[in-house]
Amino acid sequence: MDRNKAIEQFLKRFFGRSSDDLYELIEGISVMQKRNRKEVLFLEGEEGSALHFLVSGRVKLYRANEEGKEAVIRFVQAGEFFAEILLELRNRYPVNAVALEDCSLLLIDVHRLFEKIQQTPGLAMALIGALSQRISYLLNRVEQLAIADVRERFIRYLRVLDQTHRTGVVFLPAPKREIALLLGTTPETFSRLLKKLSEENLIQASGKTIQLLKGFQQLTEESAAD
Repeated sequence: MDRNKAIEQFLKRFFGRSSDDLYELIEGISVMQKRNRKEVLFLEGEEGSALHFLVSGRVKLYRANEEGKEAVIRFVQAGEFFAEILLELRNRYPVNAVALEDCSLLLIDVHRLFEKIQQTPGLAMALIGALSQRISYLLNRVEQLAIADVRERFIRYLRVLDQTHRTGVVFLPAPKREIALLLGTTPETFSRLLKKLSEENLIQASGKTIQLLKGFQQLTEESAAD
């Protein structure tokens, strides 16, 4: 994807719309960047000034303790943005980011973005709206993690993955051990969960490919009706 299309896609995902004034703004304060598989994009605590929009590839966001044990925060898919915490003027990345495969990114300079905002009140309102939606999404995610057990978290996660193509077949974006970390459980527990859901005829798992069976679809419909 070329830079022009990447900017258009970012505007629609971040602001919910594209316009000449927004395009001109982002075009003047952004750059395209290529990163290789396993390359570190940034480290927790590192100073930074770029909001990242993933054009292609996959990225893992995680934290690690002094012993090197990882806690996966999120797997970023193409068409998603991250490091938006920099918009709160903290200037430091709160997590580590590593490319899971070759990536193409659009980097937006948040310092220059704020300079433009001070000159354009209408842009400030658009940014506030975008951040409000993001906060609402994150609060909902925190609530889900707090109240749902591992089984329910995984079922909700599969639903989210299926929303993109709605084919009934989803592909896990990372090895199962890392999906387990994302769900807040152990690889052993996650393996037992996959087996249990298969025995219940809800899914059929083959490697990273998960087929959502009729029982899963019925479960989803029942949840939506509640």
